[in-house]
Amino acid sequence: MAELELHNPEFDIVINLDGQSKTITVKPDETSDGVEYFVCKSGDEQITQIRLDEDQKWEQLWGELSDEEVAAIGEAIEQKK
Repeated sequence: MAELELHNPEFDIVINLDGQSKTITVKPDETSDGVEYFVCKSGDEQITQIRLDEDQKWEQLWGELSDEEVAAIGEAIEQKK
């Protein structure tokens, strides 16, 4: 697990959520079969987990964000990669 953290350090993005600019901490991770996903936190609270699906669209694995918010987080992640 420590090796994954070295290759996939967490990073911050700033997006508009609920009409407010928020800093989201993004931690890349991967499933046991090697599929990359991203754990997203606002402060100490986990707000969502997202990944790119087979059609290269961002999908939410966990959380209650709107499709637009998931897409905004995904676009910000793509810009940081």
